[in-house]
Amino acid sequence: MRFLKLVAVFFLLTGCVATAPTSVENASSQIEVEHDKFNGTTWIRTPLYLSRQGFTDTFPVKLMYRANYKKGRLEFIQLYVTATNVEWGFYHSANDQNGNSLNFVNVDNVVGSAAGMVTTVEHFGLDISKNYLAKMANENWQIKVYGKRKRGVFIVPQAVSLAFFEKLNCFESKKC
Repeated sequence: MRFLKLVAVFFLLTGCVATAPTSVENASSQIEVEHDKFNGTTWIRTPLYLSRQGFTDTFPVKLMYRANYKKGRLEFIQLYVTATNVEWGFYHSANDQNGNSLNFVNVDNVVGSAAGMVTTVEHFGLDISKNYLAKMANENWQIKVYGKRKRGVFIVPQAVSLAFFEKLNCFESKKC
């Protein structure tokens, strides 16, 4: 029964969100820039992508980059992640592939139901600097998330990181 629930969650995840692009051009074309002239903020965001390590992946997550500028000044960059499962992971921290601790931000926790079963969706953010994003833009980047009940490793695709980094540079130089 547990296996059937995991298979159902897998199809629930893959049916709702596109898999991360493998080319920088494709990833770049999907990044949106949204300016709010009333409060002087600009959001730059990628779509929410499914990040998978293959069919046997035990920790598929949805992820996106988002950056906020206030009056032209970078306020923050965040890797926003959602993890869907049939039970809570109670995630609280994360480390990168080099053992560096990342600033973990709990965003939201949601309980839902689909196909007659209950699912949990844990939303969290990992704050990163622009210099750190530049490192991530050089290769597929592994991150391990730790929770009270669960833990897992996911991959941030290099193409998405590089496209986002280039879009931030383009925006800051006022060329796009």
